Formats: sequence, structure tokens, C-alpha cells
Amino acid sequence: MLDVVGDLIPFAVGVALSPLPLIAVLLVLGSSSPRAASAFFMVGRYVTVAAVALLAAFAAELLPEQGDTPFVGAVLRIVLGAVLIGWAVHKTVHWAGGRDREPELPGWMASIQGTTPPGAARLAIILSAVNVKEVAFGVGAGLTIAAGRPGPGAAVVVALCYAVLACVGVIAVAVCYLVAADRVGPALERVRDWLVANNKIIIAGVLLVIGAILMGEGLRAL
Repeated sequence: MLDVVGDLIPFAVGVALSPLPLIAVLLVLGSSSPRAASAFFMVGRYVTVAAVALLAAFAAELLPEQGDTPFVGAVLRIVLGAVLIGWAVHKTVHWAGGRDREPELPGWMASIQGTTPPGAARLAIILSAVNVKEVAFGVGAGLTIAAGRPGPGAAVVVALCYAVLACVGVIAVAVCYLVAADRVGPALERVRDWLVANNKIIIAGVLLVIGAILMGEGLRAL
């Protein structure tokens, strides 16, 4: 089971380094109930990330048996890696064209600071379930879990471990604020401002690195 968890690390890192959920949970800290709202956001995020991977794993189990499963998995990694690298190039070009403009929060992000704890949970679910990049990573993680052929119980455990790694940034922010809000509050505000200013190039860098890793793994497995 540990070898399957190890294979999930590239997917988990790709999700963990996505700046939008981190920006969102940092904005949630500006709500009227920051501790409760950040905790609700953390739980919503964790459950959704785990569920996406688990559903993909169970769906893969329902597919007809393939004659050469390792080959199919290798091709899928190469294709996903190529898509991510192409996406990274697109993001970089878009960032370079607008880097002279002052970064602004989208309207939906600016409204997060007025959210309630249930609203924070809903936001976490939406950000985790409709973000194409994160869903792609989640599906890749699910296919990797299925390729390891664990039983249903082991698959759940592996998916939960994957979600811990994938949500480590959000978990760290929420837990730090819960236990030491006065000390970490100013630092978290600075982190939020930096992420807002640099989120496009961060996303591009993450996509490029993870895409290259996936392509390399796929090529080695052929």
C-alpha cells in the first residue's frame, strides 16, 4: 500500500500547490467567524479531494480488463503530462502579457470575506470539484490507486492519505489559525497578498514541474 501512496505524490503535490484554495482559505480568515469558517473550509476541501480520487478509483475498477494495464497507465501519464506542460506555457504567456497591471481579486474572491462557516464548506467543495486541473490530478490519483489493485477498504485508506498530502497547505493554515491566531494572523495576510500577486506564475510553475514528472514516469514505464 505504501508504494501506491508513493506513486500518488506527484498528483498530491500538484493539488497542494494550487494557489486558489490557499488564497480562498486565507480570505475566509477575514470573515466574522474565522476559526469556524476555516475549519469548515478545511473539512470540505479534504472530503472532496478524497472523494474525487476514490470515485475515480472505483470507476476504473468497473472498466473492462485491459490486456496491458501498465502500458495504458503509462500512456495516460504521458498524455496528462503533455496537457499540463501545454497549459503551463499558456499560463506563462498570459502572465507575461499582463504582469504590468496591478493584481486584483476577482469579485467572487472579494466576497469570500463575508462568508459563513457553511458557506466556506460549500466554497471548498466547489473549488475542489469544478477546478479542471485539480479534477485531472484527482482522476490520475484514482487511476493510480486502481492500478495497485487494493481492496475497497485499502483504497479508502490510500485515498484519505492522498487527500492529506493534497490538502496539506489548507490544513496547515486552518490548524495554525485555530491554535495561534494572534501570532500567525499577520504572516498569513502577507502570504495571502503574495499569492494573489503571483498566482498565475505559481500555477504555471506547478503545471510545468508536475507535467514533466508525469511524462518522465510514463516514458520510463513504456
